[in-house]
Amino acid sequence: MAKGQSSERSRLPTVCRGEMPCSRSAACQGHRKMVNDKAKKWFKHSPRCQRLQGIDPSMPSPRFRRDTQGLECWKASLLVQLRTGHVLLQAHLCRIGKVELPACLKCNKVDEMVSHYLTTCTAFAIQRGCMERHLRRATKSVSTLLMNLKAFPCLFKYIHDMGRFCRSIDDS
Repeated sequence: MAKGQSSERSRLPTVCRGEMPCSRSAACQGHRKMVNDKAKKWFKHSPRCQRLQGIDPSMPSPRFRRDTQGLECWKASLLVQLRTGHVLLQAHLCRIGKVELPACLKCNKVDEMVSHYLTTCTAFAIQRGCMERHLRRATKSVSTLLMNLKAFPCLFKYIHDMGRFCRSIDDS
């Protein structure tokens, strides 16, 4: 029994004196782990991390990929945009210099951010009422709307009914 100690190289068979070959599977797993660790570290230092983790504390994780696997590409893309705040709403457009004011174009009361757009804009009370009948209190939580698989159909119907993001009826 080796007890954690190695034999002298000269006492090993010739084939075992050099570096031991690594299995292809082990090399792939090691590389994947290194890439994932690097991506997580990069993400933790990105400016969007805090905003996104306020919605989904598990990010980055394979859960989002699993949850959105059955969705059409544009829906998964829109979820990412809503989660990160990089969506065509006035606050983001103002931040990138495309519009002058971040105020909501429908109610003109506050800045049009994701939370306002999804949960509080008075101009969309009727559409939100339809969503509330199905989701109840979950309609008040941006995090639930953007994370819960059961909320996705209602969320996309709400977005479609408001007509803010271009999608035809056939695509929804």
